[in-house]
Amino acid sequence: MRRGTNNAPGSGRPPAAVFLLAAALGGALLAGPAAAESTRKLLPRDVPAGPLDVVLRRLAMDSDEQILVDPALVAGWRGQPLVRGMPLEAALVRLLRGAGLTFRRVGPGVLVIVRRTATPDETGSDPDILVTALRRPSLLSDTGPALTVVPGAAIERQRAPGRASLTRLLPALIATSTAPLQQRLSVRGVIGTGESTVGVYIGETPVSAPSGTGFDPAAMSPDIDLIDVERIELLRGPQGTLYGASSMGGTLRMILREADATAISGSVTIEGSATLGGQPGAALAVVANVPIVRDRLALRGVIGRRTIGGSIDNPRLGYHDGDSARRNSERLSLGWTPDDALRIDATYLAQRNRVDDGGAWRLDAGRQQTDAPVRVPNSERLRLANVTARGAWQRTRMTATLSHYDWQVIRQIDFTNVLERQRDSDAACLRYAVAWRAGGCDDATRAAYHAYLDSRLPAILYQPMAVRSTSGEWRLSDDGNGAWRWTFGAFAEHRVDRVDSIAARADPASGLLIEPLDVTGLRRLDMRLDQQAVYAEVGHAVARGLDATVGLRVYRYVRAAGGSVPVPNIVTGTGSAAEARYRTTARGRNLKFALDWRPGSKVVVRAIASEGFRPGGVNITPELTADERIYRADHLWNYELGLKWAIAGRAVTAEASAFHIDWDGTTFLASSSNGAFSYNTNLPGVDIDGIEARLGTTIGAWRASVETIWLDARLAADTPVGPSDGMGMRGDALPHVPVVSYAISADWRHDVAGGVVTLGLSASGSSGFDSAFGRDNPYREHTPARFVTDLYATWSRGRWTTRVGVDNVFNAVAATRVFSSAFGMRQIYAATPLTGTLSITRRFD
Repeated sequence: MRRGTNNAPGSGRPPAAVFLLAAALGGALLAGPAAAESTRKLLPRDVPAGPLDVVLRRLAMDSDEQILVDPALVAGWRGQPLVRGMPLEAALVRLLRGAGLTFRRVGPGVLVIVRRTATPDETGSDPDILVTALRRPSLLSDTGPALTVVPGAAIERQRAPGRASLTRLLPALIATSTAPLQQRLSVRGVIGTGESTVGVYIGETPVSAPSGTGFDPAAMSPDIDLIDVERIELLRGPQGTLYGASSMGGTLRMILREADATAISGSVTIEGSATLGGQPGAALAVVANVPIVRDRLALRGVIGRRTIGGSIDNPRLGYHDGDSARRNSERLSLGWTPDDALRIDATYLAQRNRVDDGGAWRLDAGRQQTDAPVRVPNSERLRLANVTARGAWQRTRMTATLSHYDWQVIRQIDFTNVLERQRDSDAACLRYAVAWRAGGCDDATRAAYHAYLDSRLPAILYQPMAVRSTSGEWRLSDDGNGAWRWTFGAFAEHRVDRVDSIAARADPASGLLIEPLDVTGLRRLDMRLDQQAVYAEVGHAVARGLDATVGLRVYRYVRAAGGSVPVPNIVTGTGSAAEARYRTTARGRNLKFALDWRPGSKVVVRAIASEGFRPGGVNITPELTADERIYRADHLWNYELGLKWAIAGRAVTAEASAFHIDWDGTTFLASSSNGAFSYNTNLPGVDIDGIEARLGTTIGAWRASVETIWLDARLAADTPVGPSDGMGMRGDALPHVPVVSYAISADWRHDVAGGVVTLGLSASGSSGFDSAFGRDNPYREHTPARFVTDLYATWSRGRWTTRVGVDNVFNAVAATRVFSSAFGMRQIYAATPLTGTLSITRRFD
C-alpha cells in the first residue's frame, strides 16, 4: 500500500472496458455482411439414415450449428436420410416430425431440440431448459449438479416478485438483512464483508453495490422486479475462472426475456393484497412485445408498479404500518437479428425502491412493534444500460457486451444510541474540551458536554451514496461439435464510488430528519476500482464418457480511495481521520480443475477443485491502529464431488454434492472500540463442509421437489475479531450461517370447465444461527429456526389467468436475523405476517 496524491476516483484514462467493447462490437458489425451468406444454409453432402442422435450430430457438424438435445428425447428413434442441397430447416423438420419433436433457434448458431407439446408452464424441472451459466449455451440435463435453475413460469406461479422471495425458491441462497432495503447474499457459508462473495448478474451485467463507509459493497445486492424474467440461474461454489473475484461462493444470474421479432405479444397483471395487522398492497405489471421488422427487429417494454403495505407500528412516535414500501420499474429492450449468425440486443432498466421506515421491529417492544426515537426512510435508484452482440462464424461463437449502471442509495440509520453511549466517555469529554478551549474534563466541562450531547439527540446517520460502473466483456467459444470444448475471454471494469456520512439531528416529535440538515459531523469517502482479467476454460474427452476441464483466470485490480472530514464529530471522534489518499494493487490467478463422467445418458458425475479470490484494501475509519488500517486479500479452495441422476425416463431427477472449502484470510466485519464505526479485518481462516441434495419428480399431473443444504462452517484458529467483538475460538460456528436450509414445493394440475386449475404449496426454512463470535460478546444474538408455508391456486382459460395465494399461512415470525449493536439492541428482521393475494393476468398474442 502506498499513499499518493494523484489517485482521486474518476481521474486517469478512459476505462479499458470502453476500448475492449468498441473493438468487439465493431468486429461483430463488420462481420455481419459475411455472416449473411449463411442465412439459408444448405446441406453440403448427403447424410445417411441412422440413429437420430448420430444424424443430428452429423447435421450439426456439416452446418456449423450447435444443436442442443437431451439424449433421452431421441433415444430409440432413427433419422431418415438427407440429401445434399436440402435447407437445414427442412432437414430438421423431416428428422424430428416422427419423434414428436421440434426445434427453435435460441441464438446465433445455436438450435435446441424440444418436445412439440411442451409449454412454458411445464418446464419447472424440464431437462430441455437452455442455460448459459457456463458462458456458453447448454442444456440443464448436460450440466453439472452445482446449478439450480428457476424458470420464469415458476417465479410467476409462486409469486416471487423480488430478491427477498428468491430464497423460497433457492434455499442454497442465504439473504441476511443488513439494513432497510439491504441484504447480504451468501452461498455455501461463504459470507463476509468487502467485495461480494456472490456475483450478481442482471443479464450480462455484473452489478456491485456502493461501498459505503465500511468499504463493504457485499452488504447490498440489486433488487429488481422479477417481471418478464426468462429464468434465474444460481451456480453454487466458487466461479472465479469465468466470473471473477465477486463469485467466491457462487453466482446469481437473472436472465431477462429478450425482444421477439416473430409475433406481437404481451400481458397485463393486476394484483391486490391484504396483510394481517397491516396495510393493503397493490401491484401492476405490463409487458408489450412489438416486432418492427418481422423476424429481424423487435421492441419489448416492461412496466412494474408495486405498493407493499407495512405492518410495523411505532407507538412512541404515534404511527402505524411504518415499513410500507414502493417499487417502480421500467425496462426497454431492442433486439436486432440481421441474419441467423448475428444478434444484437440493447437493454435499458430503471428500478426505484423506497421503504418508509427501518423494516425491523424490536423484540422487547413486542411483535411488529418498535420504540425507535427516529423514523428512517430509505431509498435507492438503479439505472442500467447494456448492449450485447452475439455472433456465429464457421466453428466459432462470439459474445461482446458493454454495460453501464448508476446505483444511488439514500441510507438512514438511527444514530441516537451510538451518541448516547458516549455520555460517560472521557475521550469524548476531552474532545469537547479541546474544541471549546476548556482546561480539561472537569465537572463544569463534563456538564457542558452533556448539555451539548443532549442538544444533538435524537440523531440520524444520513448517508447518500452512489456507485457508477462501466464494464465490458468479450469471449469466444467453439461451436460444441468437436472433441474439444473451449472458451476464451477478457473482462474490464471501471467503478467509481462515493459516500457522505452525516450525523444530523432529528425532530423529536416526528422522528424525521430535520431539513435543512442540522449537522453534528460529516465524513466524505470515495473509491475507484479498476480491474482487468483474461480467462480460459478448455475441456476434452480423455476417455469414453469422461471429460476433463482446466480453467485459468489472470487478473489485476487497482483500488484507490480517499476521505476527508469537513465537520468533525466531537462525540464519536471522526476528527482523528485525517484527509488521506491510498492506492492498492492486486495481481494473481484463479484455477479450476474438473472431471465429468457420463456412464450413460441419464447420469453425470463431477469432481472439481476450484479457487476463489477477493482483493484486500484499506479502512479509512477513525480510531484505527496502523495494523487495523489494512485488510488483506482472502482466498479459498473448494473441493467437490457431485452427482446428477435421471430416473424412470426423467420422471424423477436426483442431485447431490458434497464439498469442503478451505478459506484463508477471511474478510470479516469488526467494530471500533466505541461501536460507532465498522471496518474490515481478516480472520486466520474458516473451514466449511457441506452437502447439497435435491429430488424432483413429475408424474402425470403432479410435480414436486425437495432441496436441502447442510453446512458446517467454523473458525480454523483462535482469533480476536475486533475491540468490541470479542474473541473467536477455533471451532466456533461462522455467524449468520444456518446449519440446515431447505425448500419444498409441489403442485397439481387439472382440467376444469375448459381451463386448467393448479393447486400449489411451497415451504421453506432453516435452522437457527448466532449473529457474532465471542461467548462474552454483549452483541451476540441467536436467530431461531424459521419455517414459512405458502399456498396458491391458479385458474387459466384462454388468455386469462387468475391466481389466489396465501403467504405465511401459519403467520410465523420466521426471523431472518436477530441482531444487536451499538446502534440498537435486539432488532429483528422477520417474515411478513399472513398475507392474502389476488391477481388477474390477461395475455395478448
